[in-house]
Amino acid sequence: MKTLSLREAVRPLLFVLPAVAAVVTTADAGITGMWRTNNDNGIASTLTNYTSLAGLAANSAGGGTGTLSNHGAGNGGIANARYTYVFGDFTQAQTTQGYLYRTVYGSNGRISQIIRYEALASDPLANFRINNGETFNFTIPTGSGGWDREDDFFADGLGNFYRNRSANGASNGVTKYTSFTNLVSDIGGVTSNYSANYGFNDRFFGFEGKIYRTNTGGPNGSVSGFAVYNSFADLLSGNIAQTISSANWSAGDMFIPVPAPGAIALAGLAGLAGRRNRRR
Repeated sequence: MKTLSLREAVRPLLFVLPAVAAVVTTADAGITGMWRTNNDNGIASTLTNYTSLAGLAANSAGGGTGTLSNHGAGNGGIANARYTYVFGDFTQAQTTQGYLYRTVYGSNGRISQIIRYEALASDPLANFRINNGETFNFTIPTGSGGWDREDDFFADGLGNFYRNRSANGASNGVTKYTSFTNLVSDIGGVTSNYSANYGFNDRFFGFEGKIYRTNTGGPNGSVSGFAVYNSFADLLSGNIAQTISSANWSAGDMFIPVPAPGAIALAGLAGLAGRRNRRR
């Protein structure tokens, strides 16, 4: 068997790299993987996958389902789904390790912990499904017992993490942290007020710098649509780029954007071969 040199081994990859790069960059135009937890009497125990946010909104193009296990509630799901937040910190074209996060709503009625799961390139939700993660305790002001159960937690995929400030029946402000460590430790956060209050039951999630907010004003407080903001600054000012009308999902459902399976690995491969190509 012939032993290939490094240059010979890499050369075949270089012919396919333009196609790989196109897959990664065109995916920046929108979310390619969207999961929804199904809230059943306050417990999230199953997941449904869609190929886009528009598909989720229309309840079409579902790509499959999944089951949560080992989370401790009925059928192994997540209890208190209405007051739990699951979000990721990755982008479609990243080359570094991405994570999913789940906040923990404790018996004291406060959010005091967060679990971090490694997001695998082949299946970003694999570790989350079986609750195989690392638990962190929030460092919180003495005597508070945790963050308010209505506070939303989300990330934008650009390295920033956010916690809403909920008061008087609405979300009226947000604190931005520049790392997960700062969020957990509640240090270095910058707090801003929203130009107008957002609904108390609205949920937030981010992907590739864009921020998404559920319009939770449908029948019995259900989700009736998604507001899209092109940046965090637009979220603060209330500048909506697009509104997507939706099927009436439960206010307790969680919406989790993820990269398409394998996209992280493809991006890493493109970067590796590109570096080798420059050395030729």
